Amino acid sequence: MGRLLGGVLTVAGVLLWYYGGTSGTTALVNLGIGTIILGLVAAVLPLGGQVGREVLPLTCGPSCDFFETLRRDLELEGNPVIVPPYENLPKGAVFLPKSSDFSPHLGRFGEGTVFVAGSERESGVLISPPAGWGIVEYTIENVGELAGTGLGYASSAVSSVLSALGIGSAEVFEKEDGRIEVFVRPMCDGPVYADPVSSAVLLAVAMGTGELLKVSSVERGSEHVKIVLERLGGIEKWL
Repeated sequence: MGRLLGGVLTVAGVLLWYYGGTSGTTALVNLGIGTIILGLVAAVLPLGGQVGREVLPLTCGPSCDFFETLRRDLELEGNPVIVPPYENLPKGAVFLPKSSDFSPHLGRFGEGTVFVAGSERESGVLISPPAGWGIVEYTIENVGELAGTGLGYASSAVSSVLSALGIGSAEVFEKEDGRIEVFVRPMCDGPVYADPVSSAVLLAVAMGTGELLKVSSVERGSEHVKIVLERLGGIEKWL
């Protein structure tokens, strides 16, 4: 049944993508890409025996609360920074700077590192792998590599996986000023970098763009969270 549904979605996606391309309608092209990815994911997913989404917050709520307490007790004043995977951190990371005027030194980051020492601008706490790495890894295994694929493809891929798994949804937009707006339905009410769903989307966006991303602001609605990201440049800039 999963393969049949996946095949139908994939064919529909190809048709939307083709029609959008020939008519010059970008929205249809993006919809087609997202539908193709969703079809590929649906083809490999079992449709039975899944855990209800309402149960999942019970598993991640305590960890979200822990990270919020950690940040408050250590007086980490800087905005969270999403770091895409690179040689030192193959699974990426979330960096919580000590200072609001931060300057991360990626050469000091590494697997197993939690407390990053240095000047006040370089110091902070490193969370690696991020909470959403498992979802991103699953996306890569079933859809394909995300690194360097661009904002649209990477965000569509992980969003399609979230929808197929029934654990969330996300939409990502790039504004004219270069900022990125993410609308996501998280699992828990804690920090977005500690939530598996939100974290997965943020990491996928960082991987697609190949840039560090600062979480500039977070606005919570009734069901979705709006996250505004600021591009900070690629890995080479911060080594």
